[in-house]
Amino acid sequence: MNEDGSEKKILNFDKIKARFASFKDEEMEDGSLTRFLEKWKRVIRITAIVLIAIAVYLGLRTLKDAMHYTETIESMIKEDIGGADASYDQFKGSIIKMTGDGVSALDTDGEIIWSHGYSMSNPKMIRGEEYGAVIDLMQDSAVIFGKDGVTGTITTSMPILGYAISDHGVLALELDSTDSDYIQFYDSTGRELDIRIKTMLSGDGFPLDLALSPSGAGLITSMVYMDQGSTQNQIICYNFDVGKNDSNRIVGTFAYGDTMFPQVEYMGRTRAVAFGDDQVNFYNMRNESNPVLLKSIAFEHEISSVIPGDEHVGVVAGSDEGSRMIYVYDDNGKEEFSRELDFDYTKAEFSGNYLLLYNSSECRIFSLSGRERFSGTITGGITKMIMTGDTSCLVFSGSALKRVRFR
Repeated sequence: MNEDGSEKKILNFDKIKARFASFKDEEMEDGSLTRFLEKWKRVIRITAIVLIAIAVYLGLRTLKDAMHYTETIESMIKEDIGGADASYDQFKGSIIKMTGDGVSALDTDGEIIWSHGYSMSNPKMIRGEEYGAVIDLMQDSAVIFGKDGVTGTITTSMPILGYAISDHGVLALELDSTDSDYIQFYDSTGRELDIRIKTMLSGDGFPLDLALSPSGAGLITSMVYMDQGSTQNQIICYNFDVGKNDSNRIVGTFAYGDTMFPQVEYMGRTRAVAFGDDQVNFYNMRNESNPVLLKSIAFEHEISSVIPGDEHVGVVAGSDEGSRMIYVYDDNGKEEFSRELDFDYTKAEFSGNYLLLYNSSECRIFSLSGRERFSGTITGGITKMIMTGDTSCLVFSGSALKRVRFR
């Protein structure tokens, strides 16, 4: 007993040792602790392997991205695919060739998959994910095509001034009338739909450009109109599904005064972009009944050219002295990279994960992090370049098709 009368607690070491011995015997008997520790060891090993693999991947990716090539190995695929004045574009794993005499699809060996003849004086090509179209600009005809060939032909009663296509083959044509313009819609078979927008300079304005959403339900236009004798510009968003509450199907209007926006584009399903004289605006189109200005980017110097894409856009702006900068943004308006541009190009486009700038003989290829992957010449000239890998591409040189590898 303690002096205060409480019972004294005495540690019984023999009892404690016996309990631990018992616990050890139980563990050895069912193996649960051993299995638990083995599982943890396995988790740790797997985690370590995954982390090492990620580190190696990121290291190789960084190394690959840092590689710069200046020479090529060129191999001829086909010397004469016809049509020295042809235009080309990628579409559904094939290559669309367009001339004034017809449109055709080629495989990567230059062989014809399908073809369709017509007679156009000023053919222009546009494509969506599932359908594309060739339009005779300022004339009265168009054809719509899919993966397996032409699906519809169109003859209009008025000259065609502008055009846009959805992923599902809805085609919007801006038609020129005497005192007004019309935006008329067609389905993938060329059938005229019961959707027509009348535009007037004294009203909402004449379209400078138009773009259809991937579904075909949304339309964004850049309109020039007159206000008290002054030329003004506004971006108008239409929707033919959720916009039924407005008789004109207008769901959004953005006024920009005398700043002109000559080009508008959809970027995927939830973004749109408007290119102005000295600014670029990004719009959130996720809520189709309420488009929102997401970001506006102003430039010190006038924009000389733009490079639209599904996930990225490029802007080239320069001063009167001749120095130019190229800027690349994602679909939220976040700058991916910018750099000085000292190359005279005639074509600029995104192909895969790369930005291509080229003229009739030289090209520059940039990764989307802004590193220059290739700078050099292609023998025989360049009509069209299509990236097929990180170090390879297809090159159309007049009527010839070549495979080019960088080294």
